[in-house]
Amino acid sequence: MDIGAVVVTFNRIEKLKKSLEKFAEMSKLPKYLLVINNASSDGTKEYLDQWQQIDSGFKKIVVHMDSNTGGSGGFHEGLKRSLDLDADWVWVSDDDAYPAKDAFELAENYLNEHKDEKIAAVCAKVLRNGVLDESHFKRYEKRGIVIKEIIADKKNFDKKEFDINTLTYVGAIMNKKALEEVGITNKDYFIYWDDLEHGLRMSKYGRIICIPSIAVYHEVGEDRRGLTWRLYYSYRNMTDAYRKHFPGICFSFYCLKIKLKVFYNHITGCKSTKFCMLEEAYKNAMNGKFGLHELYKPGWTPPIN
Repeated sequence: MDIGAVVVTFNRIEKLKKSLEKFAEMSKLPKYLLVINNASSDGTKEYLDQWQQIDSGFKKIVVHMDSNTGGSGGFHEGLKRSLDLDADWVWVSDDDAYPAKDAFELAENYLNEHKDEKIAAVCAKVLRNGVLDESHFKRYEKRGIVIKEIIADKKNFDKKEFDINTLTYVGAIMNKKALEEVGITNKDYFIYWDDLEHGLRMSKYGRIICIPSIAVYHEVGEDRRGLTWRLYYSYRNMTDAYRKHFPGICFSFYCLKIKLKVFYNHITGCKSTKFCMLEEAYKNAMNGKFGLHELYKPGWTPPIN
């Protein structure tokens, strides 16, 4: 039961070094480790070219992208290439996620025990800076006309396993057969919701299972919550994913709520930056305008009133 790995990196060379070291220390080594360098400018290219020449007991593949295509473009490229490589399962993570030493060994044992089941993916427990981060384990369900996001209760992590219906690209191990059937990452999302939308597609192939005994350590420094450039992509891509994966009446109700917020923003004249961003994201999702936005680029900050 071979497991390959895809890691996407951009301008975080020290975290990348730590991540690659962790893969080399695993009790079951990856069949291959494919690194997508998203046009980093911090010495990553030179480091990876040297790293690739060192024998670590597994195949090393490095792809230097011509431009930063965002996480979505990076994972799209990595998973596209994984389809032509000789492993039946593919781990995906960013450069700041480090697999536990026994992660692949435990995953292999589980998959061998359940080889007759139709499994789309197994997901590792995520420890964000050493603390359980249950936000990676979700179900999206139709409740009447409402699309409900349900985050896994902490009690679930005391179980041997539990089911979810999507995944994130932080320690997910995906079935190559599922990837061939439902497709790979939507590269046009640029960032955010690319993994959740992909997970919703994967769940149509088979089970997505969290196995809490498998761990991945997510070393996150910057607080990405609040009003940042990333919120635009979350709004836009979530809207597109809801349209694709939920009944029309649920999506219509979701759209109505957005329109009411936008209407309120206009009629009051307050021109909230957050609601203006929401309006732009919704409009572009409905018009099929994806990729990198001309205003909401990495580094954008809200204007000071």
